[in-house]
Amino acid sequence: MRILFIKLATYLVYLVGRLLYGFRIEGVENLPESGPYILSQNDLSQMGDTYTAIAMLRLIFSGRMPEPVSLGDEYNWAMQPWGWLFDMGDSVPVPRGPGQAVSAYLSAIRGLQQGRVVAINPEGETSWEGKLVPAKPAAAYVALRTAAPIVMLVATKGAYEAWPKWAERPHLTGRFVVRIGEPFRVTETPCARVTDEMVAEANRKIEARMTTLVYD
Repeated sequence: MRILFIKLATYLVYLVGRLLYGFRIEGVENLPESGPYILSQNDLSQMGDTYTAIAMLRLIFSGRMPEPVSLGDEYNWAMQPWGWLFDMGDSVPVPRGPGQAVSAYLSAIRGLQQGRVVAINPEGETSWEGKLVPAKPAAAYVALRTAAPIVMLVATKGAYEAWPKWAERPHLTGRFVVRIGEPFRVTETPCARVTDEMVAEANRKIEARMTTLVYD
């Protein structure tokens, strides 16, 4: 019964987005048939958070994507305000503070080594201005340690116009889609040792790919 309710709610939210904002999912053909890979989302706005979650659920229900392990303390599978409804996947919390994220990173690495899909938001926080927030280390570090491909699933810039973080409620303006990018790697072989410089370079590659998908 719960899954049926979630499927119905997912479809209704999808339909609202389709009618009001022209929402659709582009690039489904870019999804690998199976893991391991890192599923990387953006955090452009509350509307973007909502519809990247809706896109993932539709892909899971259609059998196009397995349920991912999610890495993040604020991201319990689907973002607010839908977390209470879409609490379906495993969540690996990332505690605050220096050095406290190591166990979560290791859990993500183990998930990839087991052939799982691991969902990581490189930004880790929602943008106030509609610009990409500088990437945190998590996605880059895990990708460097495992050489797993990264697949981006991101909402385009119109999602910010539809519901920016500072607004109390959605606007009726803005047109957006969720795009899935082609898989790419930040390294061809797993790195036994990862330095800050390597993370910074990997983040430059991640941010460049994300910028192209969001704003072009």
